[in-house]
Amino acid sequence: MRPWLRKRLPDLVALFALAGLSLTGVELLLMGHTEGVQLLAPLAAFLGAFLAGMGLALRRWALAFALALVLLAPVGLFGLFQHLEEALEAGAPAVYRWVDEEGEGWEEGREGEETPPPLAPLSLSGLALLAALGLYTREE
Repeated sequence: MRPWLRKRLPDLVALFALAGLSLTGVELLLMGHTEGVQLLAPLAAFLGAFLAGMGLALRRWALAFALALVLLAPVGLFGLFQHLEEALEAGAPAVYRWVDEEGEGWEEGREGEETPPPLAPLSLSGLALLAALGLYTREE
């Protein structure tokens, strides 16, 4: 099994990155991540999956598709800055949990808007770079 895996590891890496990009795109659509600039994320995920798939299918062009995936990776950084900006605009929720001597607890403070997960967009960057690495290291 080990020799088979060694021989096909770049293909498997690209294939798993393709699956990850596809599932990320589907998840973003299911979450309604489609308004305005948010639409860029699912489009980038599906474009990355397409590029990885084409790189797997067309061995002669794998290097070109790997380069395209590297050029796609900064979309995740753009998303990171968008999420950080939204988090700053919403303000961090200031809710405090108090516990008295008997162990009874209660919460005080204001409930803030839910803020987007700041590092989530970096998954697009990581998966795109992982797919590019898999395509780049394939044997012809």
